[in-house]
This record gives sequence, structure tokens and C-alpha cells, in this order.
Amino acid sequence: MTSTEKVSISVGKEDLKWLRQRAKRSGGNLSAVIGEATRLLRQREARERLLARFGPDAEVSPAEADAIRAEWQG
Repeated sequence: MTSTEKVSISVGKEDLKWLRQRAKRSGGNLSAVIGEATRLLRQREARERLLARFGPDAEVSPAEADAIRAEWQG
């Protein structure tokens, strides 16, 4: 069971407008959008930690990144 906690945040007017539009498009609510953003940021940080463990061996050129992306996409 996931526990939640109600918090108060402040965001810029344009950001809030975008967040509300995103919530409307996804059929969710602001809490769902904030949750989604949090999950994505946590994934990004985990990816950065993993890449840092590999050091320079994890670095690829833009051309190599394009080739990897193309292979993933089939």
C-alpha cells in the first residue's frame, strides 16, 4: 500500500498552466502529474549514478548515441 502525504508547493503561473494542461491531457490530476515527474527524475538520477560508475567508458559520441537509439527502435 502506497502512503501519500499532502503538501503545499509554489510554482510559476506558466508552469502551473502547463501542469494543468498535462493533467487534463492524461486524464489524471495534478497529483498524478507531480508523481509522474518525480518518478522520471528518480529514474534520471539512477541512470546518472549508473553511468558514473562506468566512468569514461559510458561516454558516447552523438553519432554513437544515434546508432544505439536506432538499434533499440529496430
